[in-house]
Amino acid sequence: MKEFYPLIISSIAGLGTLLGNIFLFINKKYKDKVLSMSLGLSSIVMLLISVLELIPEGLLLVSERVNYLVLLLYSLALLIIGYVIVNVIDKKVNSSDSLYRIGLLSMISLLIHNIPEGIICAVTSYSNMELGIKLSFIIMVHNITEGIAICLPIYYATNNKFKAFTYTLISAVGEVVGALLTILVLKPFINYFLLYIILIITAGMMISLSIGKIFIEGLKLKKYLYFILGIIIGIIVVMITL
Repeated sequence: MKEFYPLIISSIAGLGTLLGNIFLFINKKYKDKVLSMSLGLSSIVMLLISVLELIPEGLLLVSERVNYLVLLLYSLALLIIGYVIVNVIDKKVNSSDSLYRIGLLSMISLLIHNIPEGIICAVTSYSNMELGIKLSFIIMVHNITEGIAICLPIYYATNNKFKAFTYTLISAVGEVVGALLTILVLKPFINYFLLYIILIITAGMMISLSIGKIFIEGLKLKKYLYFILGIIIGIIVVMITL
């Protein structure tokens, strides 16, 4: 039974993504204001998590094992790969609705982001249960904002709460998938370089999505006060949880 405690702890982290669905029940007459605030919130959280968490964590994993110049070149290449992935997927999405595209891209990016988070939660819990629980609650809090980045664009694009919830659920499952992979398959094989690659590519995807898609879409709504308010709330959330 103790073998599955890391799975439970990682699932708690994934729960935060689903909690973002609470915002689906806000009256639609406030649509533009809520959407502006959520896009500001989502864009800054994705950007800051990438720059302050994913990239430093990835570099720290391999910094003592690789020459700094080589590490820089590898990291730039991986960030570019993340950028290319987002743009390739964006072109493949068969929809002219920019909100739907943002919701779908957020779901894919955050699903990929949540898998290594689940792995890290599980690995941490194996070595230190108390630290694993603390880490999972921190991840859960910032995952709420990530859930908002998926559910609200999908809901306002499709007017379908179930679809918005389903897309958010798919992303949240990434935490569980990461933990299961650790327990059943990867535990003996996880290495620093693999985690580094996943973290940096994910950072590239999230930076590209936050600046190139979500931020621009938020400005289009012209509800600048709410957009800026979302950015401020996002900064506070990241400061608390990092």
